[in-house]
Amino acid sequence: MKLNEVASVQSGYHSRLRIEPLEDGSHFLFQARDVDVHSLNYRADTLIRFSPVMSRKDWILKMGDILFMARGTRNFSIQLKQIPDAVLAAACFFIVRAMNEVVVPGYLCWYLNQAPVEQYLGRHSGRGVHMPVVRRSVLENIEVPVPSLEIQQKIMQIDELMREEQDLLSRLTEERKKLVTKACFQAVK
Repeated sequence: MKLNEVASVQSGYHSRLRIEPLEDGSHFLFQARDVDVHSLNYRADTLIRFSPVMSRKDWILKMGDILFMARGTRNFSIQLKQIPDAVLAAACFFIVRAMNEVVVPGYLCWYLNQAPVEQYLGRHSGRGVHMPVVRRSVLENIEVPVPSLEIQQKIMQIDELMREEQDLLSRLTEERKKLVTKACFQAVK
């Protein structure tokens, strides 16, 4: 199935003016800087507050929405699991929202981060431009295999376990580095 058959896609919030942070702003703004692209995690506590001029096209983000980075050399997606109320995504993102129970948002997010999607985007996105941009029509036409819900859930569980393992290995490497450095300094003394 094509992505637009299982999910709706909307561009992020476009502002004609520079976005000014306001302590008492009515909305939060989710920006690229709020995402760790290596671990595909985000920090909701770093979101800025602002007061947007809204249009009917703007979507307030919901838990379960997927943000797809449409600009730059690395396209990725993240699923929103915990966010405050009244959050908008910046224009660099497409918001992907599952439309029916055929596909689980976590599975969809996982699939959008896989090599077949990266290869597809490489063939269909603008080349030779300073900042590559994925067009909405290109994203909507991605072919998404849709296995049973049970298989989708298992894929999500495996992916989550793999991320936890990567995090633990990273922390273990950092601790090993500290121990080796400490031992070397003790040898110097």
